[in-house]
Amino acid sequence: MKGVQGILLSLGLGLAGAVCNWMYLERLAGHEARVSFIAIRADVLINIGDVLREDQLVKIDIPKSAVGNLDQVAPRWSDRTLVVGWPSTRSYRGGELVLQQDIRTPGAKDLNEKIGKNEVALWIPVDMRTFNSARVNPDDEISFILPRMGGPTLAPAEATPNGAPPVTSNNEIVGPFRILEIGNRTGRPEVQRASGARQSIDNSITIVAKLENGRLEPKVERVTEYMRSTKSQGLQVILHPKAAVK
Repeated sequence: MKGVQGILLSLGLGLAGAVCNWMYLERLAGHEARVSFIAIRADVLINIGDVLREDQLVKIDIPKSAVGNLDQVAPRWSDRTLVVGWPSTRSYRGGELVLQQDIRTPGAKDLNEKIGKNEVALWIPVDMRTFNSARVNPDDEISFILPRMGGPTLAPAEATPNGAPPVTSNNEIVGPFRILEIGNRTGRPEVQRASGARQSIDNSITIVAKLENGRLEPKVERVTEYMRSTKSQGLQVILHPKAAVK
């Protein structure tokens, strides 16, 4: 009889240990660090081209040990501002994760869709010593600082030892121009980083140039004339306030 009681006691202790171990693992899992990603709410339907709104998004928490390579293909919840206001590149039927490819910046092939009937895109080299590309974005408006031709100012190549034109009263501001692209960047820098795209060398700006009777408008001719005279020397840039230039 005592042997049976010993066996029952051993089984009881074993069962109690298993329960305690299970409870410990559950408690440990509840305290495990989690990573939050962006998903579409279950009751939301989104079609291709629809602009994503913040009220359509929901946070999905995943235990860090179960994330795997998801962190490499999906933006985190903390980056949801990069998704809000962005046209969807795919259809969602709710409950799906948003992937980096869904917020990828438009490619260069989309530039011709951003210009009008009598407009062309023109690539202009910029002076990287005086241009902070991280603070300028496509659709911003800028002007260029150019030395006046024929004035008392020295020729650009003689103005300074490194060939940069001085900013004097003999320089003129030519513009404004709307930016289409900075280097190969057609969106904001943080969107490019979130999309996994390589960082570009932003030593050129693509601007919108208007055509008038089959010719480039005068201000664009002025810029191209300067480029020819300086063998495409990088230009100094002025950034205009938003909606300030008409």
